[in-house]
Amino acid sequence: MKNILYLILFFISFTVFSQQKVIEITNIKTGKVKVFEENQRIKIRIKDGKKIIGNLKFSDSLSFMVNNQSIKIDSLKSIKSQPKVLGTVKTVVLITGLTVVGASIIAATGGSDSAFLLFVIGSGVTISAGVLEGINGNYSDYNWTFKIIEK
Repeated sequence: MKNILYLILFFISFTVFSQQKVIEITNIKTGKVKVFEENQRIKIRIKDGKKIIGNLKFSDSLSFMVNNQSIKIDSLKSIKSQPKVLGTVKTVVLITGLTVVGASIIAATGGSDSAFLLFVIGSGVTISAGVLEGINGNYSDYNWTFKIIEK
């Protein structure tokens, strides 16, 4: 019984004191530091122009995995947080705006006086989807340095 208790305490202390890997990004000019943790949903671009969206997993101290693709930290071009809720809201707003613009075109072919008003409203809603994309900015290798550390 005593050995089982020691074993349980050992495993509890092991998980409490274990270190977690994170991607630490540092602004070159200001020194500001941001951290991306494991299982965080991110959107990255790598130097060959590929865009990958998924949950962050770490494989070793020089590479990480997103969407089951292994990426070396030195091939990272930009990174940003990509919460599912924000992505869903952006998609709904974009589709709504495009639908209203489409309705304005249909109204214009029917000779309706409200076609221009529908077009303006639809354009505004569609542009707001782009504004939502800009709220969550990305961190590129022009202004930020990337490294994997143990936290």
